Amino acid sequence: MTDQQDGSGLTIPCHWNKKIIEQMIRQTKETTGIPISEVYGSFADGGPVGHGRSKLSVQSVLKQEAIDFRKSLRDLNLNFTYLLNAPFKFTDLKQKEEVDQYIEWILKELQPDALTITSHELMQRVREIDANINIHISTIAGIRNGKDLEKFLDVKPNRVLPHHDCGKKWDDLKEIIEVGEKHGIETELLVTESCLFQCPNREAHYMHLANKTNDEEFHTNCNIRKILNPREFLLAGGTIRPEDTAFFEKMGVKYFKITGRSKPAEWLPEVVRAYHERNYNGNLIRLLGIDPSLKAEKWIYIDNKSLDGFIEHFPQTNIHEEEKKYANEWMIKLYENEKFKLNDEIEYIVENGELKLKGFGEKVEPIIESELRRHPR
Repeated sequence: MTDQQDGSGLTIPCHWNKKIIEQMIRQTKETTGIPISEVYGSFADGGPVGHGRSKLSVQSVLKQEAIDFRKSLRDLNLNFTYLLNAPFKFTDLKQKEEVDQYIEWILKELQPDALTITSHELMQRVREIDANINIHISTIAGIRNGKDLEKFLDVKPNRVLPHHDCGKKWDDLKEIIEVGEKHGIETELLVTESCLFQCPNREAHYMHLANKTNDEEFHTNCNIRKILNPREFLLAGGTIRPEDTAFFEKMGVKYFKITGRSKPAEWLPEVVRAYHERNYNGNLIRLLGIDPSLKAEKWIYIDNKSLDGFIEHFPQTNIHEEEKKYANEWMIKLYENEKFKLNDEIEYIVENGELKLKGFGEKVEPIIESELRRHPR
């Protein structure tokens, strides 16, 4: 394993692309900032465990190609973390044997520096196989507070990635960091995740991914809800601007996770540069790991720089109506100053302190109407 970086580090998605990794290493050496410390990924099929994306949405790679790529990361002084992060339970002896063989191959042949795991039961089995491999608790495990984290102390994890809502729930985040520091567990925070704040479909979505190949319906549902209620773009706990990383570093966050394994590899250097430099002049939507099939950055625009000051004053009362009011006020200001725009003839009016959808074009109309039928407002 490479030496621990001083300060914070970026963890970036694996597209099994050496040229892109080398490009990003070169560009981060040009300026001072948050260094790339780790690459995370998995085989597309996920073996008998699975991972947090559909197998059709991520880059496939042969075993020997993966081994060669992992070696190249070591040469670049980058850590590699393998994902076993689908929701998982053991069901019978045959499955357990298959899982054991899969894990043992990964540890022996791929030789990752850590495993990111969701299932506590699977973590316990990994500890029986290897007492020393670093275990990262996946955000899919849904750690919301210090008590949640304490339940995993028996497997001696060395890192936790909390529930994405913790990006807007700072008392909970600070509690996780405090418990983590007491037990040698570092905290990592999602920064390019756009999942809905307090998403009602979160567990169902991850369970679906563990068993299915296509999750387009969940992405459509999520993003249409944002169009219907634009405040949701700003409420998303996993969306942290590059400029706001210092705010969380002061709390004790050690790593910032850039999501986007389903994105094209060529998308990543621009995003890494922004978070490395803690600065981005452009469309915030461009930075997010939204399902690329939606092409969100082509028709949704939020001026990143116009959000200066938003995070510092986000309500910490745990009263959702106050959180919504605050996000509504910011979104109205952005819309009126043309810093928030949508193509396809989408229009809003300000009504009762929030943006209300007034009109939309032929591309968006059928999916909005379908969503309204399934989930009336």
